[in-house]
Amino acid sequence: MDTSPIEIKTKRGYRWPFSRGLVVESLVRAGMRLEDAEALARGLEAQLIAEGRRTITPDELKALLLKTLNELGHAEVARRLARQLVSFEEIWIEGPEGARPFSKGVLARSLEEAGFELPEAYRIAQAVEERLRQAGKSRVPEDLLETTIHAAIADHAGEEALWRYKDRRHLMGAVFVAEPEGEPRVPFSKGILAQSVMSAGLSPERAYRIAREVERELLEEGRRVISRPELRERVFERIRKEAGEDLARRYLLLRMARRLERPLHILIGGVTGVGKSALASALAWRLGITRLVGSDAVREILRATVPKELVPSLHVSTFEAWRVLAFYERRKTPTPKRVVRGFLDQAARVAVGLRAIQERSAREATSLVMEGVHVVPPQLGHAYKDAVIEVPMIVVLEDEETHRSRFLYRERETGAKRPKERYLKHFQEIRWIQEYLIELAEATGIPVIPGEDHDKAVEKGLEVIAERIAGVGPLEVEA
Repeated sequence: MDTSPIEIKTKRGYRWPFSRGLVVESLVRAGMRLEDAEALARGLEAQLIAEGRRTITPDELKALLLKTLNELGHAEVARRLARQLVSFEEIWIEGPEGARPFSKGVLARSLEEAGFELPEAYRIAQAVEERLRQAGKSRVPEDLLETTIHAAIADHAGEEALWRYKDRRHLMGAVFVAEPEGEPRVPFSKGILAQSVMSAGLSPERAYRIAREVERELLEEGRRVISRPELRERVFERIRKEAGEDLARRYLLLRMARRLERPLHILIGGVTGVGKSALASALAWRLGITRLVGSDAVREILRATVPKELVPSLHVSTFEAWRVLAFYERRKTPTPKRVVRGFLDQAARVAVGLRAIQERSAREATSLVMEGVHVVPPQLGHAYKDAVIEVPMIVVLEDEETHRSRFLYRERETGAKRPKERYLKHFQEIRWIQEYLIELAEATGIPVIPGEDHDKAVEKGLEVIAERIAGVGPLEVEA
């Protein structure tokens, strides 16, 4: 859920939800007590909502903050805030290749590559941002940024660490990736490149080796800037030599998918215990998709809002839902038909919430991965379906013993909060639902993903996604 219905819109046209946390952070940095800052931030948000504001620019928000501070008698805080760059204003780094936005995450990764442990790297990056904002710097030359980094390292890690950083930084060089016209250049990152290579199905070890080799080539060539298409072509050739034409083409398709006009909606269904959540997380991470939705969470929200007396089938497990349906309430023995009918009844209830999430993501042109036992693709049609590239799949476990063992592993992983006995008692009902889903997949052409081996399931999932992208016709890539 969004933190606020209000969005902050930058000069570049980027938007993100209004965050009271950023307002509080800015006020505390200017010397206001935390309790006062939180109260002011809540009041400010309530005022904007009452006025019907949907968007506000950083300059407008800062001006409103200063006005409110002065009206409430916090003149000194207002003076400090006016001199600073508040947390919702962007910082730009200016160098020979042009300007780029400052990123704590990118700086932290750079510090990590220079030898700092990750927690320390993030602390130093945070300190650098604090110094730049307190100085009110919205446009920072590269040499001033480097001086600020040196000062933060010396304060947080000591002079010896600073000298080690300087030595390593001298050897590292700096390579930037040029984005399409109108977008800022970004620093080259081995970690990000390795993640994109893994999206094609390569192991982490092979992916990181390719990323290191590409970086070494660029540094040896003395390259300071490489365009995104050229970088992608280099990686394509590396993967082709390392793993073959098929994986290389899959890499290219999945990379280009990030710039498609239509977002990806990956829908992963399957009964409990087959590995849906693990597959969804792996695919989302490899594809850089940050919106991951579990149908169980949607069901819990509906349970909290819809009384059990009104919709009893919503308040039991999918494999028990048949027992509370009116036309089966006197029946005591489960049958495939009864169990599947109860399952579909609950899935249809939850589908209302799932479709709302899909529609919102489609309107916002946001990719998502949706997984859960309630993800029955034929039930998830919505008004904006043509605005997305939908990739359904069903995960199954053919081997019953493997399926049974998964409940034991789950019990251990959750500290017995999800005891295996509950699922094994209803194992036959669970298998009946799976049989129905397999028949549904075969009848509607939904790909079936074997869940026995996680790595192979990820590989198959990526293959399905790449084939779906290739099948939508000429790639609708944004300029």
